[in-house]
Amino acid sequence: MASNDKAEKTEEEEPILQLPEASGDSSIPSIKLGDSIKFDAMGPVIINSDGSTRQIANWDKMTEHEQQVAWRRIAKRNEERRQALLEQQQQQQQQQQQQQQEQAMNDKKE
Repeated sequence: MASNDKAEKTEEEEPILQLPEASGDSSIPSIKLGDSIKFDAMGPVIINSDGSTRQIANWDKMTEHEQQVAWRRIAKRNEERRQALLEQQQQQQQQQQQQQQEQAMNDKKE
């Protein structure tokens, strides 16, 4: 019980951290719970075939036309990759379920 008392005392002694006051800087976007922000200036998020994501490093150096073309191509490719990843996930889940069922049947036989 002595160690429990020490843990309680250290929790009581540590100050509770507070968030800093809002700066009032209008260049910093602020959102409220449930709101969303668009990050168009950062460019599209690219879904890789393994499910990881990345962004275009030189997005800010591309012309508006290049950005529009890239955005359309990436959106189409992302959707194809997303669908492929979802199908792969479903197949893996089905395989796991089959393995669990087979294991359960083997356990009953023993």
